[in-house]
Amino acid sequence: MDIPSAARWLLLAAAAAQFVYAVRALRPALRSRPGERVDPWLAFADPAVGVPVTLALAFGNLPALLTGLAVLGPILTWQLVRSTAARRGKPGKPTPA
Repeated sequence: MDIPSAARWLLLAAAAAQFVYAVRALRPALRSRPGERVDPWLAFADPAVGVPVTLALAFGNLPALLTGLAVLGPILTWQLVRSTAARRGKPGKPTPA
């Protein structure tokens, strides 16, 4: 892949921002209690896996990009499932109108 240098610098800046978000999300994930562990770890895993994906795209490494996307796909899917379930409410309780 041929990535223009301006796009490469933008992708490197995006990877740096994702790294900062991952570091910020690590502390709440480590402090989470057993009943509420999934959401903080998903909030950490999304940017943590996004850093190598963005770097692979910036440097044009297609095998690393596809591997990272294979790992990132289930994380994003699970976040979508959990957010959809949270919006619907818990089963057995009436939803407010």
